[in-house]
Amino acid sequence: MLITLAYRVPRDRVDEVLGSIVVYPLTEDFSKAWESLPAPRGRRQPYASLATGITAATGRPVRLFGENHLDETERAQGDRMLLLTSDPFDHRVRTAVRAWERHIRGSADSSTLVPVLPSPGAPRPFSESIAFRASQVPTMPGWVFRTATWQILRQVAAGAIAVDGRPPLAFRLDTDGSLVAWNKADLVVSKSGRAFSMARITARLITRAGVEDLVVCFDAHLSRIAPRGHNAKHVWIERQGLPGEEADTPVLRLPVLRSKNNETGQWRSHLNPAIASILGACQLEPLELPAEFPEHPDRFRPQMARARFHTIGSGLGPRFLLRLHEHILLTLPSLVPLTYPVDKGIRLPKRVKRYQEGGLPTAAVAPTGYRKMTLACLYASPEARQRMRGELEELTGRPVRLDPERGTESLTASLDVVARHCPRLLSHDTPNRAALLADALDLAREPDRLVAAWLETEYHPLADTAEFDAKLHLRRLFGHLRVPTQFLATDPLTLPEGARPRSAGEKRHAARAALRDLLRSAGVLDDRLPNALAQEGMPLPLDRPVLLIGIHVRRQQTADDGSLLVTTLYALHTDPAGIGAWRALMYSERTHMWLRASEGLTDFHAGPIGATRGGRSGAKGDQASDEIERRLRDLVAHTGSRTPVVLFVESTATRTLWKGLSDRSLGTEPLPGDTLRAAGVDVAVVRLNSDNGEIGRPVSRVEKANMPADPLQPAAPERKVYRLSESSLDSWYLAGRSVTLKSKGGDRGARFTRWTLPHAHESEQRGVPWHAYTGKEILVVRPGSWEPRRLAALTARLCEQSISWDDRTAAPVPLHLAMSADRDHPDFRASGGADDETG
Repeated sequence: MLITLAYRVPRDRVDEVLGSIVVYPLTEDFSKAWESLPAPRGRRQPYASLATGITAATGRPVRLFGENHLDETERAQGDRMLLLTSDPFDHRVRTAVRAWERHIRGSADSSTLVPVLPSPGAPRPFSESIAFRASQVPTMPGWVFRTATWQILRQVAAGAIAVDGRPPLAFRLDTDGSLVAWNKADLVVSKSGRAFSMARITARLITRAGVEDLVVCFDAHLSRIAPRGHNAKHVWIERQGLPGEEADTPVLRLPVLRSKNNETGQWRSHLNPAIASILGACQLEPLELPAEFPEHPDRFRPQMARARFHTIGSGLGPRFLLRLHEHILLTLPSLVPLTYPVDKGIRLPKRVKRYQEGGLPTAAVAPTGYRKMTLACLYASPEARQRMRGELEELTGRPVRLDPERGTESLTASLDVVARHCPRLLSHDTPNRAALLADALDLAREPDRLVAAWLETEYHPLADTAEFDAKLHLRRLFGHLRVPTQFLATDPLTLPEGARPRSAGEKRHAARAALRDLLRSAGVLDDRLPNALAQEGMPLPLDRPVLLIGIHVRRQQTADDGSLLVTTLYALHTDPAGIGAWRALMYSERTHMWLRASEGLTDFHAGPIGATRGGRSGAKGDQASDEIERRLRDLVAHTGSRTPVVLFVESTATRTLWKGLSDRSLGTEPLPGDTLRAAGVDVAVVRLNSDNGEIGRPVSRVEKANMPADPLQPAAPERKVYRLSESSLDSWYLAGRSVTLKSKGGDRGARFTRWTLPHAHESEQRGVPWHAYTGKEILVVRPGSWEPRRLAALTARLCEQSISWDDRTAAPVPLHLAMSADRDHPDFRASGGADDETG
C-alpha cells in the first residue's frame, strides 16, 4: 500500500480541523469605492496591494477576494467582496486602510473605503460554507480553498518535528500561509557557512474525484535565502514584539521591489512605499530593508526566486517527508490518510532503455509520414562531430563515417546522414545566420524525404546566456524550412569561475538525449513503445487501432502583464499490427491544418508562441474550447476513419475550459470531444494530474517485501499502479522516482535528512538536489467503449516507456509530445512567467 501526504477530513471533524475565520463582508458600496481607485495601466487596483498593507500593519495573514470567489448565498445577501483574516483586527486596520488609500490616491484627504468598511461578525466556522453531497465532492466558495489551511498549519506548528535523534525542528506560521523553520540552528548551511536555506511546509485544501469528504495535501520545500538579497521577489521579516502581541505572531512574508538609483547606477531592494505610509500612520516601527543584507540570516531573510547555481541543492528528500507524515498523524489525529493498494490487474512492461537491438528498423521512419529521412549533423568543433558519430553508431549498430567531404551516407534503407562543418552559422556572435543557411543545408529536398538537423551549440549552465543565442534563432530559422532541430551542447573554451567541464559520462548521456529528442521531434519511433503497449502475455494489452491525442494548454504571462494562451495538439495513430502502420500528426496554427508531426512542430516553432485572443475561462475560455473541438473534428476528417479516440488532458490547465473535467462537475458538464461523440465517434477522456500539491506526494509504502533495513527510511514506490480506495470513481495513482533519485548515491535524501547528513558526505552531497518521490493521478472521466482499467493500463504504459529518454515521462506520450513542443519553442516563457520554486 502506498502512503502519501494526502489526508481525508471526515465531515464530522471539519470544525475541529479547519476551525473558523474572521470575515469582513464588503458590500456594493465598498466595491464601487474600490473601482474608483486609480490603478496601473488602466486596470483595476489589485486586491493583493491592500492585503499586503494590512498584513504589514497587523502581522496577520490577510486575503481579499472579489465576487467571483463568493458563492450564490453570499452574493444574494449583498456581499461583493470579502476581507478575511485569521484573528480579529484591532483599531489599526481602519488606520491602515485609510493610509493605504491616501498613498494610492496621492491625496491626504481621500478616504472612501474606511466609511464603508464594516465591523466583523463572530468568527465564522468554515463548515458553514461547505456543502456535502452524496457520491460527489463537497462544494464551497473559492475563498475557502485559499484560507482554510491556516488553522491546519497552526496545529502542525504546535509541536516540533522529530528528526532522527537531533533536536526537533520548530516551525512558525508566516503571513503567506506556510510554515518556516525559523530558528537559526535549523537553517541548512553550506560547508563554507556562507549559503543558507530554510525548510518550509505548505498545505492545500482540495477535493478528490469520487471522494465525498474534503482532502488536505501537505508538501515540504527547501527555500534558499538570497545572498545580499539578489534575485529575491519576497522577503521574510520577523516583527519586533509589540505590546499585547503573542509570542507566536506569524513571520511577515512581503513582496520585494527593485529600483535603480540613477545617480549611482546601483540597484536596491525595498518594500512597497505604501507599507511605510501605513506603518507611520499606525505609529508602528518602520519596516525598511537594509541597504545590504547581513552575511548570516537574521531578522530579514530574502527568498531567492530563481538561481542558476546555489551552493545548497534543492529539496528536502523523502526521509524528511516521512517524518512530516508521522508528525501530521500526531498533531492532527482526526485526519485519515488516503489509501492506495496495488492494482494487481495492471502490470507495467519492463522499460527498454537501450536502442533497439539490430539498429533502428527501416519502418521507424514510417510514423513521420515520409518514406525516407536525412539527418544533417552541423558542427563547429571536432569534439561535437565525434560525439555525434559515436551516438549514431549506437543508434544504427554499424560504423558511421560522418565525413563532410564524402557527402550523404546511408545508414538504413530509410535513413541517411550528412555532415556539415558550420562554425559561423553556429556561433553566438554571428548577426546574420539566415545568409549562411543555403551553404549549410545544400540538400535537394524531395517530397517524400524528411530532413532533420542536429546542431552543435556552445553552452554551460553556469555561463552567462549569450546576447544573441544561436539556439533560439536557428530553431526559428530551420522551422521556416520545416526542418526539425535539436542541439548538442559543448562547453565554452573558457569556463566560468567555479565551473567544471562535463565528464565523459555526462557527454555520452547528453548526446544520447539530444539524438533521441531529434528523432522524437521528427516523429521517428522504434518498436519499444508498440511492444510496451501490446506485449504478448501482458494483461490488458492494446488490442485495436486507436487515435491517441494529447491536448496541451498553458497560459504564458507577457512583459506588459498580459497573457497568451498556448495550445498544442499532438496525435498518434497506433496499430497493434506494427510500427509501420503508426502515424504521428500535429496541428499547425500556421496552415490551420493537421500535418505530419515534423511539419506541425516546425510551423509552431517558426511563429510566435500563443494567442492573445485565447483564455482559460469566461468567454475567451469558451472560444478556446470551441477552437480545440474544431481541430478534433478536422483530425477525424483528416484521418478518414472511425477509429476509436482517446483524449489525454492535464487537469490543472484544462478544467476551466471544460467544466466537466473539474471535480465539482465531473462528467456532468461539457468535456473535450463532445462534438465528436455527438457525431458517433467512440471517444474516451483520461485526465492526468501531476501536481503533487493536489494529489499528495508519495512518502513511503507498506508491504512485506523489498522494505529497507532501516525502519526510519522510507520505502521507495515500486513499478506498480495503485488505486484510490476512497474514490467511487475510476482513479489510479502512478508513483515513481526521478532519474537523479535512482542514480548511484541519489537516495541520500532517503537515507539522511538535510540536518543529519554525516560530515564525511558534506562536500559531495550538500550541493546536489535531494529529490522526493513523485506521482500522477490517472482518472478515467469518460471510458467510451473501453473498460476503465484497460484505459488506466494504457495510460500508465504510455508514461512508463518513453520514446526519447531513459525514464518515465510526466505524461502519456501524446500529451508529453504536445507539452515538449511548447517547451522547445524559442519564446517559451521568454516574456515572463511565474517564479521558479526552489524546493
